[in-house]
Amino acid sequence: MRKGLIISLVLLLSLCLGAGLSFAQPLDQGKLLGVFPETPALDQPVTRGAFAAMLVKAANIPAVDQQVYLAGDVDPGSWYAKAMATLKEEGVMAGYPDGTMRPNQSLTGVEAAALVARTLGLFDTLEQQAGPLKGDHWGNTLYNWLTSQGLLNDGIDPEKPLSVGDAAAFLSRVFGSDPQAVDIVEKSQQAQSEIKAMRLTGNMDMAIKPRPGVAEKIPDFKGSGQISLEMILPATFHQVQRWQFKAAGMDGQLPNMEVEQYMVDGRLYMKVTDPVSGKAEWVRLPEKDTVDMEALMKESLEASKMGIPEELKPYLHYQLLGTGEKNGQKTYEIGYHGRIDDMAAFLKAAVPQSMRDQMMGGPEMESALKEFNQLFKSISYWGREEINADTYLPVSSQTRVVVSFNDRFQGEVMPVELAEMRMQVKDYSFGEDIKIQLPPEALQAKEMPGNDELKGQATPGLPNK
Repeated sequence: MRKGLIISLVLLLSLCLGAGLSFAQPLDQGKLLGVFPETPALDQPVTRGAFAAMLVKAANIPAVDQQVYLAGDVDPGSWYAKAMATLKEEGVMAGYPDGTMRPNQSLTGVEAAALVARTLGLFDTLEQQAGPLKGDHWGNTLYNWLTSQGLLNDGIDPEKPLSVGDAAAFLSRVFGSDPQAVDIVEKSQQAQSEIKAMRLTGNMDMAIKPRPGVAEKIPDFKGSGQISLEMILPATFHQVQRWQFKAAGMDGQLPNMEVEQYMVDGRLYMKVTDPVSGKAEWVRLPEKDTVDMEALMKESLEASKMGIPEELKPYLHYQLLGTGEKNGQKTYEIGYHGRIDDMAAFLKAAVPQSMRDQMMGGPEMESALKEFNQLFKSISYWGREEINADTYLPVSSQTRVVVSFNDRFQGEVMPVELAEMRMQVKDYSFGEDIKIQLPPEALQAKEMPGNDELKGQATPGLPNK
């Protein structure tokens, strides 16, 4: 469905413009301590069982409905048993090789970081980075990332037992939002909703990780690219993407790809270069299959002025990482992260009704939302953004998204386990001097086959269901 491509672009632009971003409220540490049967001493070490109960509470993870297998050293009647069973079912707390869960054993800072990171859906997908832990430590990636995002206190020793008080403070930062950061983000949303035109350049990376046992069908696949975007709001844009690809066992066999797009006067034009011949060709999407992007963007930008719907607030968490200076101007550095488990509920809350109607409409949309949940296990995202302290417009940003797929889809094994995308915007500019003009050769573009002509045709490599 070609309209889905346009909708995806609108969603991407909404993120770039700060429209529709949601945030969680500050998390009360008292509620986390309320999971204990008796008030604990804040300086006592937190146990694995207690941290499990606090984590399930902080992350608002639905408890398992029935008893699942627990290790023999976990009392099924204990106050933390259901939380440990929930984390085990979610793949967050697997236990030890000897089959034990050790609920009464104290938890170290790096162990707590690993459990939180898994809850966020990270699962060691990040590259190594500098921080308190050295590169050869098993928890280097996750612990150092959480520290860099301002979520772990620098004073915590990763190898020593974490105290109850530090555990509560850690979880409240991860699953809540800093009010000062939220205030800055809301001001940035308001400022971005009033701009007339924008330009950005950046880099993108993507990777597809096959499910174990099916690598012979889908190899490890990676891509890196560059993007440039010019946009005159609400609905005129020019975008260029250039990609280079690599796949395990196929070195030198994957051609580069370049795609150029214009949206002018409600029409979408694309220039696609044949990777074999190198010949470029302009095509135009039929008007009847092109969404009304102007109406969609106007609605999206207007929504950013109206505040955040309550149902969206749990999806994104903000922290103020500090202040800096770029090009002689003061900036705020904001860190953010979040996870979506119910894609259908998120899309219903995040995507305006008119956008959903244009994308599919009616029963077809409801069916597609159900398929989203059958296909995706979770979507995790995190990043940083520099915001000008005077104008509240973005200066630079980096965003990373990891999509985790369910084991099976439509009765068949899903060959892909994870898909990851990273985008780094190095330069933003705003102003009415940005001009977009369609090149003469694009005016001669031939029209692509419409959705009506393509109905019933199978997509190569996918079941025609």
